[in-house]
Amino acid sequence: MLISLTDLLTWRLTGGERDFVLQDLLFDPDGRKLAWAIVAPAGFAAAERLLVTASSLGLPEAEDRSLPLYVTEEELQRAPRMRGGREDMLALMATMPPMVVGPFGSPYAPLPSGTTDEAQADPRWQAALERYESLADWIGKPVFGRDGEAGRVSDLLYDGARGALSHIVVDNGRFFHHERRVVPIFEMVTHADKDHGGHIVLDLSLAQIETAPKVGEMIAA
Repeated sequence: MLISLTDLLTWRLTGGERDFVLQDLLFDPDGRKLAWAIVAPAGFAAAERLLVTASSLGLPEAEDRSLPLYVTEEELQRAPRMRGGREDMLALMATMPPMVVGPFGSPYAPLPSGTTDEAQADPRWQAALERYESLADWIGKPVFGRDGEAGRVSDLLYDGARGALSHIVVDNGRFFHHERRVVPIFEMVTHADKDHGGHIVLDLSLAQIETAPKVGEMIAA
């Protein structure tokens, strides 16, 4: 089952007796794994955003457009609160312990329980932070094939069965003949940060991208 991540942000997030809003997702583009989720209790202000590990999210329930959040009330109380933009988020994440791999292959990190000095000084954690990118940051990134610009990222698809990012949705950006094509994420050879152009390069020709499956052929409308 392929899931649109931008569509997933509109689904209901359930955790025990409380509902939440999924605001953004952080992922490792090289490992193709979701790492973190930014959530907010339903009805709360944006200042109450919480940072939880992606391993806390259950399998999506497509029929009722819901996503379980497996956290205890104690974990919610201890979860880091997010305020401000991405820089504040990264500073917040730097106080958390290094990532490990959970039993189902998803990244997992226990919530902090002590001083933060050791976590801040851990070079493995800093190196991990530099890998993470957000869905919001990727939407709109320019996409290039081997022979020119193909369009911009309009979505990422997630394979629920494999637990991994699977495809990039490329919008050709044309006013007429507007199309969104889906290409496998393993065709990505470059994902540059903002300081280096903020673009994505695929190991595909423009012709191959233009004839790739349309997004409606890959996921339900």
